[in-house]
Amino acid sequence: MDLRLSVRTKRIALLLTGLVASTSLLSAQEKLTLDECREMAKTHSRVLQQKDAEREAAHARKQEVFTKFFPQVTARGAYLHMQKEFHLIDWDKPLGSFNFLIPDRLRHLGTVDLRNVWVANVTAIQPIYLGGKITTGYQMASLAERLQGNLRETAATEIETKVDETYWQIISLDSKSRLLDQLVTLLTQTVRDVDASIAAGVATKADGLSVRTKLSEAEVKRSQVQNGLELSKMLLADLCGLESSADIHLADEGQIELALPAPTERLQAEDLPAAVERRSEVRSLRMVDTIYSKRVRMETAELLPKVYGFASYSVTNPNSFNGSKKEFGGQYYLGAMLQVPISDLFSGSFRRRQAKAEHRVKQLELAEARSKITLQMKQALRTADDARRAYQTALKAVEMARENMRYAEVGYKEGVIPLLNYTMAQTAWMSAQDSLIDAQIRVLLSESKLKNILAL
Repeated sequence: MDLRLSVRTKRIALLLTGLVASTSLLSAQEKLTLDECREMAKTHSRVLQQKDAEREAAHARKQEVFTKFFPQVTARGAYLHMQKEFHLIDWDKPLGSFNFLIPDRLRHLGTVDLRNVWVANVTAIQPIYLGGKITTGYQMASLAERLQGNLRETAATEIETKVDETYWQIISLDSKSRLLDQLVTLLTQTVRDVDASIAAGVATKADGLSVRTKLSEAEVKRSQVQNGLELSKMLLADLCGLESSADIHLADEGQIELALPAPTERLQAEDLPAAVERRSEVRSLRMVDTIYSKRVRMETAELLPKVYGFASYSVTNPNSFNGSKKEFGGQYYLGAMLQVPISDLFSGSFRRRQAKAEHRVKQLELAEARSKITLQMKQALRTADDARRAYQTALKAVEMARENMRYAEVGYKEGVIPLLNYTMAQTAWMSAQDSLIDAQIRVLLSESKLKNILAL
């Protein structure tokens, strides 16, 4: 009975192990889509993690500035030990030899015991008027926090663009590798046919060498494409946070002819300014421009008078308010303070002038960025249109090359077309298919970049 249970337990364990292994194999062979690669890259990006940390720092800075609106409270304490008491009157001289007549109670009247002194103080200072410095500083800190968010968005867009380029490069190389596999198979069959023709005496050895040369060239090119494919997959794995040795499979692999996305809606000339303002780079520069304008206000506030209110409470032991008794005694203070810069007016005016000049620089940078981004958008729209026109042309070229190769194959088999023309037709078909793959990838990349450029 125990033996049967042991055998059954082993079978169940083997079955479970097989299921786990099958599940692991399926998960390992799961194909990744472009969107999944983008999300993985953004999740594992150290650049975005750095931007998140910088945004947290900006948020902490904003909270720190917010505390300046409230009273700044400080507490202090001190202890002082002295070796001797204070004797305000020298009782050894007043009566000369009759000093013994002075009672001890009277002698202690001029003695102050400060050998152990305790002092404590709590002070609160409330800014009343600082020329708008605190309010402006808080606004600058808020803008800096939002700026870090925009910079993160820009970095995320750059990562998506890099992933898109690598992803479609892999698809392009994979398609070319499969195409070269077909060409190698076709040329291998042609070599067999030519060898049979040479044996039958209807073809020469030169024909055989010519075909073998074409086959060797195709195999070399296939090896180069496969090497580039492996390197591109390593790059994509690194971008996605995977091991460089990971066996990556993409959803669009295995398709020589890819489904193209619908054309992005074309913008009119009057819509370009709105699209420019949507770009994260322009939004970031607008915030920088606002921050520098606030900085001018900060420097102006430094030139204005400042008013503070303060309250304080102090405690001492000995109690100096009740005959220096050995007890704690205290009192409070209330007051206001006016601070007027005098000598700082000169240096402050120069700092304000410097801030104005730097603000002007940022305004010019914003205008330059708007101009360049407008030009970039126009170029991206034209590039996308050119890519689609090139794709249509490549489609027609493939159809003609395929038809030409079919006629050449029939003519070669019937003996009316020489081998050279047949191999040239094969090469032309290969070149047309290669151009079609490049045209497809160009369309896909141009549409992806266009969406990022137009901030859609």
